[in-house]
Amino acid sequence: MAEEPNAAEPPTRYRLWKLAWFVLAAAYAWPVASTAYERTLEVTRQQRAQLIVRHSLWELHPEYAGTPQAWTRFASRLLSDRQLMIRVRAKYGDLADQIELDYRRDLFIAQAEVVLVAGAVWGLPLAVLYGIGIAAPRARRRIVAPADAERDASDSRYRK
Repeated sequence: MAEEPNAAEPPTRYRLWKLAWFVLAAAYAWPVASTAYERTLEVTRQQRAQLIVRHSLWELHPEYAGTPQAWTRFASRLLSDRQLMIRVRAKYGDLADQIELDYRRDLFIAQAEVVLVAGAVWGLPLAVLYGIGIAAPRARRRIVAPADAERDASDSRYRK
C-alpha cells in the first residue's frame, strides 16, 4: 500500500527557510554577544570606579603618591569587587554590608540593561525577518487561488 504524502508535513522550501533563519540567528548572535560581553565589562569597571570615588578608597593607601584619579583608574581595572569590598569594610565597618548591597544592586541593574538591549538588538530584527518569511508565502497564496483561476479561464465572458 503506497503512502500518500502527509499534508501536515511542511514543504521543503519551508524547512529550508527555517534552517536558513536558524543559521542566520546563530551567526548574528556571535557579534551581538561579543559586544554585550565587552559592554558588560565596561559597565562593571565604571561601577567599580564610582564605588572608589564615592567612598574615597584611595585614602586607605597613604603611601600612594599619585593622584586620586590615577588610583581610581588603575584600581577599577585591577581590583576585583571582593578586594574593593574588603577596603570598604576596613573603612566603614558594619556599614559596609549596606554599601555592598547597594553596589551589587546598582551593578546588577547596569548589567541587566546591557543584556536586555543586546537581546533586543539580536531578537527584534530576527523576529521581523521571521515574520516576513512566514507572511510572504501566505500572501502569495492568497493572491492567486487555484479554484478562482480555473473558473475565470472557463468563464464565457472572457472568451473571444
